[in-house]
Amino acid sequence: MTDTALRAGAQSTDNTHMVFANEEHAKFYYEKLGQARYQDCYHKALIYILGISEDTRNHFSQIYDIKSGYIKTECLHQGWQTRSSLL
Repeated sequence: MTDTALRAGAQSTDNTHMVFANEEHAKFYYEKLGQARYQDCYHKALIYILGISEDTRNHFSQIYDIKSGYIKTECLHQGWQTRSSLL
């Protein structure tokens, strides 16, 4: 799989394409999407967005319950999401 700029021109048969920030983002997306309870456009978008940042990839299980399909809103109060724990 090639990186962002190289894949930007490639389109699938339904005239869409995926552009990933890096190889880790692409790997995360396909791995988590395969585990997801639903694979609709909303879950695809959520997993895609959570995969962009290394921080959200590393804390994915604190953000999203992949078995139930629910977002864990308590993650909003954890220090890693604002980097406030570094201050």
